Amino acid sequence: MGLRMQSSTQTTRLSGLVLLLVATLGSAAAAQTSAAKTTRQSDVIYGRKFGMALTMEVFTPATRNGIGVVWVVSSSGRSSRDHTLQDSFERRIAPLLEHGYTVFAVIPGSGPIFNVQDQVNDVTRAVRFVRRRAAEFAIDGQRLGISGSSAGGLLALVVAMQERDGDPTADDVVERESSRVQAAGCFFPPTDLVNFGGTAESLVDLMQKRDGSVDPSFQFYDLDAKTGARRSITAREDVMRMLQKYSPVTHVTAGDPPTILIHGDQDRAVPVQQSRRLIERLHDVNVPARLVVREGVGHAYPAWEADAALIADWFDAHLRRVR
Repeated sequence: MGLRMQSSTQTTRLSGLVLLLVATLGSAAAAQTSAAKTTRQSDVIYGRKFGMALTMEVFTPATRNGIGVVWVVSSSGRSSRDHTLQDSFERRIAPLLEHGYTVFAVIPGSGPIFNVQDQVNDVTRAVRFVRRRAAEFAIDGQRLGISGSSAGGLLALVVAMQERDGDPTADDVVERESSRVQAAGCFFPPTDLVNFGGTAESLVDLMQKRDGSVDPSFQFYDLDAKTGARRSITAREDVMRMLQKYSPVTHVTAGDPPTILIHGDQDRAVPVQQSRRLIERLHDVNVPARLVVREGVGHAYPAWEADAALIADWFDAHLRRVR
């Protein structure tokens, strides 16, 4: 009896070790397979300014659908390639890659050195670059989506709503391309900087009240006509004019791209009113638009990245049929 029990125990332990080894090898193989599904091209230069390169990270799925999505990398006006190395970033673009989209993670100039004016120009440039190089990326340059979260969502939506044509006379061939996109999908974005959470209370007013200062991302400037030097804009009416200019709601027209927004109804950083406002404006001009409100959650709510599947579905519906 004792020998049988010892033999049985040894057999059980051996079986356990085998199962553990199989599970470990299986996990490693799964990780390798997952990594092999997507290729990453780093530090792709889409422009230059002030002696510096503007870069993007390009993620290509193993199975492509021939459509590109520009994801604007920005959090509180700060942008860095390091953001794209985080697990959370991989989670937010995973549904797009699973649907076959090539993702262009665009890194605009970062605050506090560069502000919203600069960043919108950078993202505009990035869209034009992707369109110009579409054949090299094996995508259709006439079917582009744009996405982002929070500050990145603001930049994405300004570009989406402005719908700028290219300059056919530009020496730079990239600038000859349009920055129009054919669909947009964003998380908890600011959309109306003049009325931020309440009527007639601007984002700048709120920052002054809450922090006693204005974030550099919203410290605007104009250029000296002779020297090109930057001059700070401080007069209130001029600041309001700039806030309006960089509010997506200002630029809504019937030609805007189909848009989906996702927002938590307890968001204190960017009130859900911001998404509601833009969706209402889009509906007013009969642009396909959808707002998904997550109840009881705030800004960047837990596991929000999984909701990128909703954006992927939206793009499937509105980009795959565009020709």
